[in-house]
Amino acid sequence: MTIRVNAPDHLPPHVHVVMADRRDALVDLATLAITSRTLRASDIADALIWIAANSAYCAQVFKECKP
Repeated sequence: MTIRVNAPDHLPPHVHVVMADRRDALVDLATLAITSRTLRASDIADALIWIAANSAYCAQVFKECKP
């Protein structure tokens, strides 16, 4: 899986978690809420741990990519 910021992207600040099979989830950086029709929190547990530990960095990248 990959964790990425799309540039430019809409608010609120978030990252995308994309699986090898192209299923994806949007993760809100403030709340870690997941928006996905195909993935559950348990599917991306490792990514959520990384996002939680690096949320300030992710928010900074999102801010830099937002026009």
